[in-house]
Amino acid sequence: MTHKEIAELRRRKSELRSKRKEIREQVKNHRGASAEEMNSYAEQLRTISEEMDDIDDKLADAPEQRGAGNMPRGQEITTENFRSSTKYRDAFYRSFINRNVSADDTEIMEMGKRAITDLNGGSITSGAGYLVPQTTLDTIQSIITKYGQVYSAITKYGFTGNVSLPIGTAGAPTDNGDGTMTLNFTFTEATIEQEAIVATIKVKNVLLKNSISALETYLAMEMGKYIGTYLDSAVINGDAGSFTGIVPSITAAPTAKKTYSQMNWDKLMDIEAEVDSPYGDDAVFIMRRKTFFNRFRKMTDAGGAPITTTIPIVTGNGKTKFYLDGHEVIFTTAMAIDDILFGDIKQYVVNESQEITIESSSVGDDVFGKDQTMWRGKVYSGGRPMFPKQTFTLWGYSAT
Repeated sequence: MTHKEIAELRRRKSELRSKRKEIREQVKNHRGASAEEMNSYAEQLRTISEEMDDIDDKLADAPEQRGAGNMPRGQEITTENFRSSTKYRDAFYRSFINRNVSADDTEIMEMGKRAITDLNGGSITSGAGYLVPQTTLDTIQSIITKYGQVYSAITKYGFTGNVSLPIGTAGAPTDNGDGTMTLNFTFTEATIEQEAIVATIKVKNVLLKNSISALETYLAMEMGKYIGTYLDSAVINGDAGSFTGIVPSITAAPTAKKTYSQMNWDKLMDIEAEVDSPYGDDAVFIMRRKTFFNRFRKMTDAGGAPITTTIPIVTGNGKTKFYLDGHEVIFTTAMAIDDILFGDIKQYVVNESQEITIESSSVGDDVFGKDQTMWRGKVYSGGRPMFPKQTFTLWGYSAT
């Protein structure tokens, strides 16, 4: 293909991606759509997906575009793009497998050498000597998103070490009597500390004799699953470290948790009314998947229309999105069965002080004598909900 033809295909793919997003928004907001209309949306999305797949097939052998994890073929490796190169990826894992950096890999590994910094006055050290390859980092992040949907939706900062943030909430404005208004904010200082979230994986040394790409994929998948699941639970329930959970913050004395004995349209409106603007306007529902299907999926509103909608084509991270009365539903096993959390998830604030690091056990550490190597993936993070009893409401089932 000519450069012009390649550019045209990429332009068309961008148009299709925008069209797909537009249809998804229509599905999200069109809660009262008929079965015929929903089938029409599904058919449109299916057609778009098929055309995009066809374009991908045609572009399979086209020169690659520059991107975070995707270097153009033949491009010179520099200090700006080395993390995206196969050469650095292979050298990174070889250094672990062989327990040293070979002479042939020294030059490119020097590009990824990081200063071993000390955080929080010596309480946490960074732990890894080299930057993780971009392909590994991207895979881990995508798996964390899949298994930690709540953690992926919160507000994240990247300050170094512990941090105190002034968090403001809007109060009633003051009328100055001259046609102007003074906005009033109350500021609360929120201190956020970090802890090391560690995913530990034992790998039989015989597996290290296989391809580096297979090892990379395996480690990234396992680390991402563990870290994502743990961080979701930490946001919802807290932990013994640096995470303050939403649920214990609401149930702390005096508890603000409410109960329901029967779920119907009226009770749903009570739940949504509990969180005032602006937090309720952008709120999401958080619950177990079983709770959603048992309590809401078959429910109709006062006019008899279904109160849930879906995006019918499974794309992206492989999950169909569900909406309850126009609000996105996030599923997590960190919630108790039949508990329903509703609120502005962006009001949970995390400080993730550094990106994921990977290290392996050294020669004298054995797991050893067992012909295994221990690998660790670590992320430094901590967080807390801002004004949880105002920005969230929690409901649980009670038979009485």
